[in-house]
Amino acid sequence: MARNRIGLLLCGHALGVGKSVKERWQEKVVRREVSYWSPVHLQRALLALTVLGILGGLVIVYSASYPYALSEFGNPFAILIRQVAYTVLGLCFLLIALKIPLQPLQRFGWLLHLPVIFFLVATLVAGKKVGEAQRWLALGSFQFQPSEFAKVTLIVFIASLAAHWRNASTLKQKFGIWVAIFAFWLLTVALVLAQPHLSGGLLLAVIGLLVMFFARLPISLIVASLLFVVPMGYIGQKHFLHPYQQKRWQVGSWLTRSNDSSDPKAYQMRQALLGIQVGGWFGQGLNQSRQKHLFLPSAHNDFVFSVIGEEFGFAGSFIVIAFFAFLAYFGLCVATQAPNAFSSGLAGSVAFSIWMQAILHISVNANLLPPTGVPLPFASAGGSSLCATLLGMGLLLNVSATNIKRNEAKRRGGVNDALGDGRWRDRGTHLSSPRPRHRRQNFTA
Repeated sequence: MARNRIGLLLCGHALGVGKSVKERWQEKVVRREVSYWSPVHLQRALLALTVLGILGGLVIVYSASYPYALSEFGNPFAILIRQVAYTVLGLCFLLIALKIPLQPLQRFGWLLHLPVIFFLVATLVAGKKVGEAQRWLALGSFQFQPSEFAKVTLIVFIASLAAHWRNASTLKQKFGIWVAIFAFWLLTVALVLAQPHLSGGLLLAVIGLLVMFFARLPISLIVASLLFVVPMGYIGQKHFLHPYQQKRWQVGSWLTRSNDSSDPKAYQMRQALLGIQVGGWFGQGLNQSRQKHLFLPSAHNDFVFSVIGEEFGFAGSFIVIAFFAFLAYFGLCVATQAPNAFSSGLAGSVAFSIWMQAILHISVNANLLPPTGVPLPFASAGGSSLCATLLGMGLLLNVSATNIKRNEAKRRGGVNDALGDGRWRDRGTHLSSPRPRHRRQNFTA
């Protein structure tokens, strides 16, 4: 009789007898989250992409920069050595962003953007001017580009205030928070445009909309922001852009200019296109580019994708594009698994901002957009871009690690163990623990 009772209990457990509908649904959710793209797999994929981006970027920087470094510094490894130092500094930023707890970052992260606003103002007042742009701020022998870090701190700023907006209890509080989001977003874009840095300002404008979307703000607020931004952007384009910027961004002007061999302003575009065309399907081989031998200006930063296309051909170019596409996709997966809107806003916005910057750089090199001075993440030489990229990757990996803890807590039956106290969760988001199981006693021998 006891043996029959045990057999019936095992059969009942296998068939789901004795479980409520909610318990079976929660087990289904947990099984789905430990599928192929589980938080653990996403964490490993993002780590692999980060390591691949760093190592591949160092190889590309050396290959693209050694003719310029040899002629400028007398040492073909000068820019590579500097890039290695920037990589070490960037990894420090990544580790800090990876280890910082997300709960206090959600509450006070908006304060991180205020020093960047100060540095942007200081750049306009006492920044280093190169050509027609004043984008670098020198602190002793160290100089950096604040607009690169603004891309990351603006994400944290809007995501943090968006979380406060969701937890606000009155309409007056919600309106005040939205005004603060819009005002600082617009101020950041305006300060970058004034440098002038048109492509950087446009990226920041789109990044602001991305954070609002991934932080789950209502579509009505996003549309209202667009209704304010688009007319102001049109007015700014008409009255505040420099003449050379207005001419550069005339629709189709750069397409026809690149075919005019008598126009010296189209020299960079012609040389960049020539490098991509010479590469063919599989390229000339590593270190075999001819365009980088001082034919193509800024071959190691603004036009590094042209060197990639020449040395690795269509196959190498496709791998680079696929790299950033996978980064955006994995970031989207992390954002969808995030426990709250703040984490979702961080993960999705960081991944898509890196992807957008890469697409903009590639489009410039392919003559689909006018030259704007946008570096290729991981691959372009320069400390500000690399450190800001690794800082963003640290935040993305932080959210991914939080998702892993949350998934493990779900398996143990205590979701709140991974989330901290309930105040960190969004108001209206219900993540309850599974009900305790009660053994059924209605089985008879």
